[in-house]
Amino acid sequence: MARQDIAGLLTGISSGGIDPVTAGSAEQQRLAFGAQRAQGVRRGLLGAMGKDPRTTSEKLQMAMSQLDPSKAGDLRKIAQLQQATGDFAGAAKTAAGIRELGVESDTRNALAEALDKLGRPQEAEQVRNKTLDLQLAQSIVLDEQKLAKEKEVDTKQRGALLRLAKSQKNPRAEEWLNSGGDVSTIASVLLKDPSLAKAEAFTTMYEGDEAIRVGIINGTLHKATDKGWEVIPDDVKLSGTAPAKVTERKPTSVAVTKEDKKVYNSVLEKNEDIEATISSRWRGTDVALKTILIDKAHQIWKNADPQITREAALRKAAELEEPSDPFGKA
Repeated sequence: MARQDIAGLLTGISSGGIDPVTAGSAEQQRLAFGAQRAQGVRRGLLGAMGKDPRTTSEKLQMAMSQLDPSKAGDLRKIAQLQQATGDFAGAAKTAAGIRELGVESDTRNALAEALDKLGRPQEAEQVRNKTLDLQLAQSIVLDEQKLAKEKEVDTKQRGALLRLAKSQKNPRAEEWLNSGGDVSTIASVLLKDPSLAKAEAFTTMYEGDEAIRVGIINGTLHKATDKGWEVIPDDVKLSGTAPAKVTERKPTSVAVTKEDKKVYNSVLEKNEDIEATISSRWRGTDVALKTILIDKAHQIWKNADPQITREAALRKAAELEEPSDPFGKA
């Protein structure tokens, strides 16, 4: 805010003083020059005596030139100076300005706190640093509060209708609600009151992996097709949420520890047919063949889902039949 010539407003005399050259008539100029000369003599005498040569008016102008009318603290000082000079009307007006600044500050703080609570920190900071208009900030707060209230009401209604759908054993109504479908429309079905239905209320549901556009027409669920709306048969299962993407589990290579080798050797000692099979099928020394078999079996065992026994892993590695109990202890 630009500084005002506060002293000039109070005294009627500009802080720049009277220009004797442009004061007016010759008589007025003569008086002005005389006053200026007398003022100069007075200043010289007071200065020689070690006193402040400034007049009361000049002191007042100097004090008020340092004040900022946009600050409440400075406004209070201005009001005090106005009262000291007998300008009681001006002091009353300044006091009113102080009250307005206080109201604005309280409003600004309240709006900033409300925006913080609504998850709008950027706008809250703009309110605090006075770069966002208060009326616009208030509009944002009111809109956000309205949306929050509507969401709260929708959540409560949706929860009540979900409970009703479960009690009526109506899974399709549950899926409609879970997919974000219109509350009043599904309420018309559950409460058997067609007047509650909202015109052109649609939602997206899933038939397996396929997303379909569905709507409730005359209380019956339909899906949109190239040929128009078709009734969805009762035996078709629908989901209100997209099916989870199944990521294929990639086998991981796992090092065979000494302990693992001991376990596999122990299993082989009890199942000579496994080792005998690889000796007859593959070429190489017994030690080398056994190392290959154990490594292959270990990768199978580690990556099996659900988990299998070490013996089952060895049989798979040797391309033999599965044991009778693949879920027994290793």
